Amino acid sequence: MNEYIIYTTEGHTIAPNEDVEVENCQVLGCSYGNNKDEAKDNLLKENPWIGEAGFNESEFIVKQLQI
Repeated sequence: MNEYIIYTTEGHTIAPNEDVEVENCQVLGCSYGNNKDEAKDNLLKENPWIGEAGFNESEFIVKQLQI
């Protein structure tokens, strides 16, 4: 199995100085799978908060980690 990192551009982060707008990505987690889809499915099964928080699965960016 391969390890993948899954992130999205959805959501936002508040900077310590709230007057500054921050554009960045939200790391949702890392997961194992035989391919990207399996890793994404495993992450969602193990972390139901992702769906509960309203993140859209179609917006996920999935990258295989190289060790």
